[in-house]
Parts: sequence; structure tokens; C-alpha cells
Amino acid sequence: MKKGFTMIELIFVIVILGILASVAIPRLAGTREDAEISTAVSNLRTLLSDAASYYVVKGGFGNAKWQEFTNVPLDSATAQAVAAAGGAATAHLKVGDVENCIGVHIVEKNGDTPAYIQFHPKAAPSAAGQTAGVCDKVIASAPVQAYLGSKVKNGTSDVENAMAIGSNTKIY
Repeated sequence: MKKGFTMIELIFVIVILGILASVAIPRLAGTREDAEISTAVSNLRTLLSDAASYYVVKGGFGNAKWQEFTNVPLDSATAQAVAAAGGAATAHLKVGDVENCIGVHIVEKNGDTPAYIQFHPKAAPSAAGQTAGVCDKVIASAPVQAYLGSKVKNGTSDVENAMAIGSNTKIY
């Protein structure tokens, strides 16, 4: 008598493997999306920490470029971090496949207004082939909503979506 598997046994094994794969593949895709969200939130925290450290050590930003004080991947890392008078030096955080998910720019201290980082979540829908869902989930996450909900006092008005930089600033 020969030892081996019958055709019925092999078919059952293939069916069971198919069922396991149909359950596992969506879970793996969800895990990747969760990892991208966590990475983006971590990158924003790192960016704030790096900017605050640079500001405290150097006493300001001057003409600093993003790459001089952070390794967070930004689309315009070689551009100036601080907006010139009347200009904008906004860099964009890449999340998943979305290049311009969250814009960030630094405004230097001016009088009683502290230096701050202002956040600009993407407004336009993503280009074809990009995953807008991950970016939207990052923007909807609690830590990013806390950043977007923060304000910096600018004289008698408030600057929305801004996080103050420095040791003697008031964030409310």
C-alpha cells in the first residue's frame, strides 16, 4: 500500500489556505495603513521637537533651511524654513503616496508673537493614483487634530493651526 495524500485531502488543504488568505490579506493592508499613520504623526512630533531644539540653541531661525535642523522627510527640504516677509516657505509632509498631505511653515518671532510652526492640511483632492484615504486618516487622528486645533496669540488676534516654538511661549 502506497503512502500519500488523496486528491480530496489536497483540495481541502487548498480551500483552507484560501480561506486563511482571504482573512489575512485585508488585515495586512490595514496594518500597513496604521503604520503610515503612526509614522506621519511621529514625523510631525519630531519636526516640532527638532525646530524647538534648533530655535533654543541658535536663538532663532535666521535663514535656516529645513534640512539644517530636521531629518523629517519633506518635499522641499532644501527650501528655507522661515517665510520671508510676505512670502511663504511651506514644506509638505509626505504621507503614504500623498505628496502634499500636511503643509508646514515656520514664522519667526515678531514682537510679542512667539516663533511658531503653522500647519496646513491638504485642501485639494489627491492626484490620480494617490491614496487620499491615508492622508485623511492622518489629519483626522487625535494628535494631528490637537496640532490643528492649537492657536498662538498674535497681538489681539489668534493664529489658527499653529504651535508655538520656544521655552517662554504660551500655547493654549
